[in-house]
Order: sequence, then structure tokens, then C-alpha cells
Amino acid sequence: MNIVKLQIVVLIEKYKKVTDVAAEMGLKQPTVSFHMKSLESELGTPLFQYRSGRVLLTDAGRTLYQYASRIVALTAEAERSIKQYASLSSGHLELEAGFVPGTYLLPKMVSQFIRRHPGLDISLSVQPEALIRERLRGREIQMAVMHTAEGQDSSLTTLTIARNEAVLVFAPGHPFADIKDFSPEQVVLEPWIQHEPASFLRGIAEEWAQLNGVRVWGHAMLSSPEAIKGMIREGGGAGLLSKAGIEAEVASGGLCYAPLPGVQPEHGEFVLAWRKDYALTPLQRAFAELAAPPKEEEAF
Repeated sequence: MNIVKLQIVVLIEKYKKVTDVAAEMGLKQPTVSFHMKSLESELGTPLFQYRSGRVLLTDAGRTLYQYASRIVALTAEAERSIKQYASLSSGHLELEAGFVPGTYLLPKMVSQFIRRHPGLDISLSVQPEALIRERLRGREIQMAVMHTAEGQDSSLTTLTIARNEAVLVFAPGHPFADIKDFSPEQVVLEPWIQHEPASFLRGIAEEWAQLNGVRVWGHAMLSSPEAIKGMIREGGGAGLLSKAGIEAEVASGGLCYAPLPGVQPEHGEFVLAWRKDYALTPLQRAFAELAAPPKEEEAF
């Protein structure tokens, strides 16, 4: 077996067509078919089956796929990592982040990093945090910034870059603006603009309600924190947001906020995360050193 044959197994599972696999790999279709037959001959068992113009993996093929996908991912990771060892004057740093840290925390950090290392290229992709966790664990990415709570990610090494504070947000003209001391019962009388179920802030809202024996009235559910802020500004209700994500609106008078009343859940923190079995490259280590708060001692 070689890496090309294993790549073909992985891509056959993805595309189910030899033509698509050939296009992805930049090979001719007969070349891909030759490698497929060669691999079956080498292992002495059928790996592929043809049905209605599609190519599917046999039971043996699916077993091989479990290993092939990991080997291919590790090979790609090794190539990316080694290329970053040349110097800190060139290279490419890839980051993925959840919406709040990617929009409100990282722009300043990335700008500082570019000023320190002007020869580097940086790509930052904002993704749903549930997807980021999957991609980290699946070795599709090496480093990401997201929310996390203590004990939540046992497979990841995390470096705290900022504390998270979830606050109740409402418009300046909302009745909440005239109340100094809330009770949980008062808060849930108003309709809430909720985050999607898989989001970190939705989890905090549900845990807060459970701890205080109340039930949040979900008036609407949106996947975008910016859309949630927009609805709240227009008087559509109240909602839970990270304080770091509303600083501009609070400063301009467009939004107000108050701490959640009653028993507080763990608000978590914003962290730089990577797998525990992954060794940071010099480029990634340099970014981690910049991202760490002053006087914070973290092992990486």
C-alpha cells in the first residue's frame, strides 16, 4: 500500500465516483482504476463494488477506510507542520474560530501577530463551534479558538485567552432598563431571542434556567449573534450574549445589559485549543505566546 492508494479509498467513500476522485487528485480515470485493482490484488480481497454507476466500499473496504482516513489526515498534517519549521519570516498560519472570538477577539491578536511577523500569511475562518470541535478531533485542523468550560474537552489542550461573561441583553427602551435588581422569575417573563441548540451560549441559558428552577420563554431562535443583537435592538425581546460581543453597541447606546440574576452557571472562557497528541509548530507556538494573557503561565 502507498499513500496514493489510501487517498483513493478515502475519496471513493466521499464521492462514490471514479471520475470525481480522479478530478480531485489530478489523475486520469484509468490511473485511478488501476490503483484500485492493484490495491485489491495486493490485499487479496474485493474492496470496491459497483452499483448503478456508483462505487461503494465493501465490508473489507470500509474496514480499510477507517485506517486510511487516519493515515491520510496524519500525512497531510505532517506536511503542513514541517513546512512551518523553515522560519518565522514566512509560512502560513491557519486558524478557525467560533463567531464571538473570531469576530471580536481575534482581529486585534491577528493584527499584532502580522506586525511582529510581516512575512507570514494568516487565514481565519469563522465556523459553528460544534463543527470546529469535530474538525479538531478529526485532524482536519490543528488550532482553533472557541468557548469552552472546565472539563468539557478532555481530548484537547486549551490555553485561556479571555474570560467569558454571559450577560442579559436588551434594548435601552425595554422595561428591564428601569429595573436594578432582577429575579430569575422576572427575567423569564419576557420573551427571549435564543441561540441555536448546539451553541455554547444556549447551553449557558438552559443551565441557568435549570439551576434557578425557571423556564425560558423562547420567542425566536437565530443562528447568528449579530441577528440576535439586531432583533434585540428593535425591541424584539431579550437574549443572552457574551459581553465581549456587545461592547460597541453598549458604548454607542444601542444596547443595554445586566448580569444574570440568581444562581450562576459556569460561563466558561475563550480558549486557544489543539489536540493533546499534537505538537505545536514554532509558528503556532509563537501565536499561542502572543494570545496568552500577560503573566499567564500555560504549558504547551
